[in-house]
Amino acid sequence: MPNAVIAHGRSVFASACSGCHTLTGHDTRSPGGDLGVTKLSEATILSFVRVMPVRISSGDGRAVAAYVHAAARG
Repeated sequence: MPNAVIAHGRSVFASACSGCHTLTGHDTRSPGGDLGVTKLSEATILSFVRVMPVRISSGDGRAVAAYVHAAARG
């Protein structure tokens, strides 16, 4: 995945997702859970992004899924 997409996903995650989710790789007891402990595919992450209460564009959703996937793989 191009670095620009990952960087954009990081930015969107920080503004739209980090209020409920973390990406530390261990349980932080955040309301939405820590996504760094998951080993989900980008497609699966994107399916979850689509049903979150925060509404973002499909392009932003794909970028967030790419970022979360890359961050979870470490």
